[in-house]
Amino acid sequence: MKPHLCVGLSTIALLLAGCYSVTNADTPNKLIVPQFSNVTKQAKLTSVPAWKYGGPSVADINNDGLYDFALTNHDSTPIQLFTANSDKQTYQLQAAPFPRADAHGLAFGDYDLDGDSDLLIALGGGNGTSPQPQRLLRNDNGKFVDVTSKAGLADMGARGRTVRWIDIDLDGDLDFLQINAEQMRGETIPRNIIFENLGDGTFTYRTSPAFEHLDAERVLVSDINGDNIADLLAFSPYSPLSVWLGNTDFQFTDVSTAYLSSESTNPSAINNIRNVMAMAQTDIDNDGDMDYYLARGKAHYQIANNAVDFDATKQRLDLRDEGNKSHDGISFNAIGDITLTDFYHFPRGAKKRTLPLFLGKNKIAKDTPTNELIVSPSQAIGFPDVIEKSGWYLGYITETDDKNTQGEWRLEWLLEDNFAWDIRASVIGVNAVTPDWEPQNLNVADILLRNDNNQLVDISDQLPSQSQSNNWGVISADFNNDSHNDFFVYRFGGLNQRINDVMLLNTGENEFNANETHNATVLSVDNIETQAHGDMGSAFDSNQDGFVDILSGDDDNGNWYLFQNTLPTMAKLQQNANHLTVHVGYSAKGLDPMAAEVTITTAQKQQYQWIGSTSASHSQSLNNIVHFGLGKNTQVDKVVVRWRDGTEQIQHHLQANSKVSFGQKP
Repeated sequence: MKPHLCVGLSTIALLLAGCYSVTNADTPNKLIVPQFSNVTKQAKLTSVPAWKYGGPSVADINNDGLYDFALTNHDSTPIQLFTANSDKQTYQLQAAPFPRADAHGLAFGDYDLDGDSDLLIALGGGNGTSPQPQRLLRNDNGKFVDVTSKAGLADMGARGRTVRWIDIDLDGDLDFLQINAEQMRGETIPRNIIFENLGDGTFTYRTSPAFEHLDAERVLVSDINGDNIADLLAFSPYSPLSVWLGNTDFQFTDVSTAYLSSESTNPSAINNIRNVMAMAQTDIDNDGDMDYYLARGKAHYQIANNAVDFDATKQRLDLRDEGNKSHDGISFNAIGDITLTDFYHFPRGAKKRTLPLFLGKNKIAKDTPTNELIVSPSQAIGFPDVIEKSGWYLGYITETDDKNTQGEWRLEWLLEDNFAWDIRASVIGVNAVTPDWEPQNLNVADILLRNDNNQLVDISDQLPSQSQSNNWGVISADFNNDSHNDFFVYRFGGLNQRINDVMLLNTGENEFNANETHNATVLSVDNIETQAHGDMGSAFDSNQDGFVDILSGDDDNGNWYLFQNTLPTMAKLQQNANHLTVHVGYSAKGLDPMAAEVTITTAQKQQYQWIGSTSASHSQSLNNIVHFGLGKNTQVDKVVVRWRDGTEQIQHHLQANSKVSFGQKP
């Protein structure tokens, strides 16, 4: 008989209570550790428990100097659009810009240069059965009008995952990319599609063979080599990271081998970086170029394969397995009654079928225990000789049903066909677990790439152990205003338990210190532990107080949350946490701020930011209200803003803790 396993079965970064305790890295005294307050209710931010699908799209959609945002709840609700109120504390939920649909990535950008942000939506394609074109919603003074057909975009559909605004040909208006899931058999339209903005409100398809065959579902737009032409870092949980330089002719050149190889890296390893769930870009070393954090983990369908968590303290067993045609099982020991709960399958196909529960040798049928069901040994004595119908089968196989005996139980599941995308189950009252197989290890170490003269060098050894988890998201900002850019990493956690996300504070000395006591994670709702998981978010100064806040979405029936940075209330620290906010408007030639560059100079250093989305999963933001932490500096000597049309504006001798505007309103 296989040995009982009471620890070690949790293959997530979380090794649950009783098996592991988290200890934060020692934080140097000079580092200010930011704290956050959950202001979701006060901000009038409402949402429903649902899949979030890769983060929000944040932008100042009406050019009033305050950030607004669009939120997706996958296919559970219509897209939610929140605009900031003038009090800088609350948000107004606007009319849904688009009806309920299989919404994936969102992207704001001003394609018609009328001064407000328009919205692109990537729609799923029904598992390849009904490919959908992306939807283009034109912003007409706050009302979003579907102009997909009018713009010439209605004829090319796919399994939409990600959309990105990008001025590929540098003609002054925004073109866009549609990045889609793998093609199904019989699909004739390219997997990925480029549309050129013709400048008259319409778009046209541009062939780009290499891009069209790109094996990725997510893209970060950046300027990797500093040539003022937008480039791409393409990634997916299922395929390797690749690097593509823009050419302004609607073609991209794959430079992965050249950019991901150097003397300080292992070329064979770094050229095969998989399991990338999200990316963030920021200048971690203040050398004037973008560096890249890769949050890595395993997606839902990768997790659903022999994944087990066992918490000995809570006596809880959680499992997930694939929903394909299969027959599998697990044995466990318990004293007395057990409780079954959270049995669930994510259905595949139009027909909503059930997976009933069958107890004991006689296969007594019960409804699927989605809620708690107590089962005694006497109710489930024996195990069936033959299993032939799709369902869960539970048997008590110890000869005695004495409640004081640590009896052995057997749980098996049979799927006669490709029944679901995954199946899930939990059992409470368990003392030991004996899987029939080696539980899957879900931990994947994150990667930090430093940009050294067009070489992306792996410096992941600067990251703490908390980065070696199942991480689904990452955002970047200078959260403590010390002039060094930090990261906030979203962790999937246990199969049925949320764990704290981790803040990685940049010491400025080639090291990042982990902090998990930031209060920017919701572990319980109404004193009940949440079973949601960390997904993705956005970092921006929501209340314009000079300190960066966090908007987070929790996946797997989680909610959206807004966390306010409370450093301004810590008066003693403010003298070491100065800031400057730079609002980048439109250039003198009338170009929108996308891909503009901002460089500030103080007595000690220069800092650089590239206008676009500072992080990426499925959605894209436009972060043109730029935050710089200054540390002890009380003055900025010079600020230079350069738009993608080559125009520049410079201001000198700016006081810290102020907001300055560049450019013009259209």
